[in-house]
Amino acid sequence: MATLPTAEHVHPAFAEKTADVVLQSTEGTLYRVHSFILRTTSAFFRTMLSLPQPTDSKQPQETIPCGEKDVVMERVLRMMCGLEIPRWASFDEVEAVIELMEKWDTPGPLSIVRSAITAPLFAREPLRVYVLTTHFGWTEETAEVLVSSLRLDLLSGAHDAALCRLSSRSLLDLVTFHDRCKARFREALDGTALFAAGNEEPRECGCGKKRDNYPWRLLKAKLITEFNCRPLGDHILVDMAGWPESAACWRARCPCGNLYYDQVSTVANIQESIKDAVTPA
Repeated sequence: MATLPTAEHVHPAFAEKTADVVLQSTEGTLYRVHSFILRTTSAFFRTMLSLPQPTDSKQPQETIPCGEKDVVMERVLRMMCGLEIPRWASFDEVEAVIELMEKWDTPGPLSIVRSAITAPLFAREPLRVYVLTTHFGWTEETAEVLVSSLRLDLLSGAHDAALCRLSSRSLLDLVTFHDRCKARFREALDGTALFAAGNEEPRECGCGKKRDNYPWRLLKAKLITEFNCRPLGDHILVDMAGWPESAACWRARCPCGNLYYDQVSTVANIQESIKDAVTPA
């Protein structure tokens, strides 16, 4: 340990002179913290501070180098001491902070991160969130982020780095969930409960002539392809308005003049199928 440097190096939020422990970041910033707080909130410091300490009151107070950067160390200490916490800057910062929380064994601050892990900022990177929620066994948060991950094409190659960080069990659960959602959507489109007009065979028009369901089969194939690339299905209803397959389906009619498919009810049934497909079982 090094002798305490000048007061100008002390962080203003952790400058209380009565604090009996002084921690130091890699940038040299000092953090004065009461040992009671460190013992109460961190198993790491509870063990460290239980070791025999010098009893000579004349000995100058010493610093404890922590080997952590200010941006990470300050945020964790703020949580441990009940101080105001600044907004998160990035997910990289979250991961660095959680790594220090694990090192220091601080369940309280970790629970604060858990309560915020599904915020919009983090939802932009669902696989990185999934890595954390599965690592800590956060069941509810894992269920939420699984749905958010459906906006990603796992086989595109763009997410290999995050996928490699997962345990085999977590990776299997993720892939299985995506495949199950795709299967549900495909089964709904192939069924007759919502899409009898396109799937019942043989299907006849009111005039008695047999219907050719080729336009519906083309649209159905397009829907399945798009859903497989982005299993959340949140863009399908908007995008399909411009598809030639959709236009052909809505104008398909019998020689007698009757339309084969009702556009309004068919689109509504597609929307319901998407919602059912992505709902966790």
